[in-house]
Amino acid sequence: MRVGITGATGYVGSILRATFAQQGHEVIAFARPNRATSASAAAMAGVAEWRPYEIKRPPSGAAFSDLDVLIHSAWDLSLISAGDVWGVNVSGSQHLLRNAADAGVRRVIFISSMSAYKGTRQLYGQAKLACERTASSMGGVSTRLGLVYGPGWAGMAGALRKLTKLPVTPLIGARSHQFTVHEADMAAAMVRIAESDMPLPEPVGLANPEPVPFRRLMNEIAASQGRTLRAVPVPSQLVSCMLRAGEALHVPLPFRSDSILGLVHPAAEVPGVGQLKQLGIRFRSFSLDGDRR
Repeated sequence: MRVGITGATGYVGSILRATFAQQGHEVIAFARPNRATSASAAAMAGVAEWRPYEIKRPPSGAAFSDLDVLIHSAWDLSLISAGDVWGVNVSGSQHLLRNAADAGVRRVIFISSMSAYKGTRQLYGQAKLACERTASSMGGVSTRLGLVYGPGWAGMAGALRKLTKLPVTPLIGARSHQFTVHEADMAAAMVRIAESDMPLPEPVGLANPEPVPFRRLMNEIAASQGRTLRAVPVPSQLVSCMLRAGEALHVPLPFRSDSILGLVHPAAEVPGVGQLKQLGIRFRSFSLDGDRR
């Protein structure tokens, strides 16, 4: 297949780009021009073509007319205000999804998040939900990724890993949980969904359906580095206020204030487990035994 991937230089996009190429598919990588030109030789391997792409300026359908599959992974995480998130991420994603459908792309896949569920108070989750509705209306597939972990240690898992290196780790959402997915399982599931013609009108969660208690998650992340977690529970409201103050001052931060809501108020369950089983898709239980470094 000819598979287009937006956000192809990001954490998830890079994993998908490499996996689809390894499976023998022709990868068309969509990325910001400066990201594409600075890509390393290793990153270039397996990519048939790089095409310029910015989420705030979605290309016309002509950019996708030669694709069998388009996976929309791009998302500008630097945006904080609702106006910016809706004006750039949501609007840009919705235009891209419609343009791809109009161009006749067989399978259009939107990368969503387990933070996107009915009733979520998180801006990120609400924005992803809006894009899911657009994807569903034009026959696309929405895949809600759990907390992605693995040897790459980037994204939210990477940020949590950095917290465990502190002398004392502030434990946010100590009584909450997360649904997790290993990098390799996430990528394998995406390949299977892309290759399949099975209708998936409702969002499907790419995560093991067993919730992982947050304290256990942090303990294992610390142990994977040969450390013992020394944690102190901290009120999420206090952390959110501190992060919002930092954002107002444009201070570089490991988390967005909005991200705290995703840690403290996670989804209750993983959607679409039965449908994915029909495709032979399953996800390993959370373990870092093979990802210690």
